Amino acid sequence: MLLAVVTLLVQVLPYLSYRWVTDESWYTGPGYSLAHGHGVADPAIGPNDIENHFDARPPGTAIVISGVFRMLGVGQVQARLGSVVAAIIVLLAVYRIGLDVLGRNGAIVAVLVAATDNFLVASARTARPEALTTMAVMLSLWAMVRYARSPQMLWAFASGILIALAAMFHITVLGFVISFGLLAIVIDHRGGRFPLRGALLYTAGFAAGLGPFVAWILTSPLGKKGFRAEYLARTHEGQMLKLAHECKRYADMLGLHQLHGGLEWVPVRILIPACFLAATFLLWRYRRTWFWLELLLFVPTVFWFIETANKSSRYFALTAPFTALVIGACVAITLSQQRWRKPVLYAAGLLIAMQFGSNLLLLRAASHANYNKVAAELNSVVPAGEPVYGTITFWLAMHDHTYLSYERTTPRMAQEQFGVHYFVLGDRMMTQGEPWDAEFYEDMNQYLADLVQRSTLVGNFPDPYYGDLKVYRTQ
Repeated sequence: MLLAVVTLLVQVLPYLSYRWVTDESWYTGPGYSLAHGHGVADPAIGPNDIENHFDARPPGTAIVISGVFRMLGVGQVQARLGSVVAAIIVLLAVYRIGLDVLGRNGAIVAVLVAATDNFLVASARTARPEALTTMAVMLSLWAMVRYARSPQMLWAFASGILIALAAMFHITVLGFVISFGLLAIVIDHRGGRFPLRGALLYTAGFAAGLGPFVAWILTSPLGKKGFRAEYLARTHEGQMLKLAHECKRYADMLGLHQLHGGLEWVPVRILIPACFLAATFLLWRYRRTWFWLELLLFVPTVFWFIETANKSSRYFALTAPFTALVIGACVAITLSQQRWRKPVLYAAGLLIAMQFGSNLLLLRAASHANYNKVAAELNSVVPAGEPVYGTITFWLAMHDHTYLSYERTTPRMAQEQFGVHYFVLGDRMMTQGEPWDAEFYEDMNQYLADLVQRSTLVGNFPDPYYGDLKVYRTQ
């Protein structure tokens, strides 16, 4: 267990010293606002958007970041500390569940696979909700395991409370809400208990855990408006389009597009899903009960991913500990199988080494980033108090200014409605973007190209990680 924690920290802590920040302001902004007594709102978003005034997203991440800011001050390292701690708790939960269900050997393999999982490691070094969500999910599962092993009904209620806590970090958890409710029914059926006792207690705990959020939404002046904007205004996308976007998520899981020079279609991460599928087959072959349990825990979340508006592959962090437990279970059941014991152990070892090595390669790439340097450069050419327009990435660097990010505010709006005279251009998202955002970036960059013609260049700060940054001042 200690080895797994050390392994995780080796892959995570250097990112803090490398001062690497991408889109973390989406959650750091509300944490900053809450820490300074302005409620849960996102100052990284322009005043034209409801989130600038009331952020109706699950507030758990903002609350955690706010607490760290109050204790340790504002900064990108402080913003990530909650995720680091959450990832360590995930490992503790994986090991504890592994010991209770799989035995010591299975638990050791599971926790090492989890400690090197690319998605879990990535989530542990960002100021985003994935690590915190995964932590609460795993604690909820641990409570349900305790309910299966103990007649005490409070464990089922605690599992409901904890899965509600997970929902207060991110709505991607809804698939697990269903899985754990069904698991409670299965546990009661196998234990000869009243069939719905655990499910009812679990549901009661979930409802009690959601109570504060519901009260907050209903009693806040902008609560209902913010709720409608966040949860109801993003359901217009057609099912076929959702499935098409989902392909990008699974391409990332396979490692497509990670190599360049004609090698974009080489699936460099193919060993990871291959090991998972092989482990699934062996569970079906030798321990059918665990196979059905795996499906119960995975299938609802996989289908819920399709419904999420954001198709990011980082949401796979939520499934990382479950993948690890499946592989640990495969090791546990094949140790007594002469035919499979060595191949399974070798494959698990190779998987751990491969994930660890790829994390170190990504760490080396991120070492080129120096957010503090970029922050100092940008602030050196923008007078105090002047509003600024740019990518949300640099909100934290310039949080002392009124900052309007182009993710929700057009440059025309920033200039004409909000009096912005300073524009930070040339970041790598602005120059590259994503394929499905091509029209958005084309329109924005076309307007900015016209703006550049009638503006003065006041700063040029090329950066190997963030892009060829230029700051323009309009007349």
